[in-house]
Amino acid sequence: MGIVIGFLPIVLWLVAVIMAVAIITFTIGRGHIFTPRAKRPATEPVDWSMVKMHFLSFVMALIPFPVFVFLANSMDVRLRDFCDAAQLPAAVIVFVLVLLENVAMYFQARNASETAMDRRIGASVRKNDDDTGIR
Repeated sequence: MGIVIGFLPIVLWLVAVIMAVAIITFTIGRGHIFTPRAKRPATEPVDWSMVKMHFLSFVMALIPFPVFVFLANSMDVRLRDFCDAAQLPAAVIVFVLVLLENVAMYFQARNASETAMDRRIGASVRKNDDDTGIR
């Protein structure tokens, strides 16, 4: 087969890695994960679109491995040996990235929960101040 087909598992794996890194980056940015709580702006909960992208990222992380198994007999010997040797490290890298996506989404959800608590507590404190006449 052509050289493009031989590189298909590698390209699919790279797409999965880029997708996972993008999800982690967006989640860190939207979740203000590395901002101290005192300086953190209001944080919104994790969007459902991001949850769907996480699921798609997980699926994309799985696809290169069966594609390699399917195409292994038609690949160049050197490329097949490289892909065969790189399977375990590639699987570990993808697993860690998908796990980091979960961790980043957890921290964004936690920060959004703290924002919601601060809003409610602040509204409660303002209401109590209005009742007592304290300004």
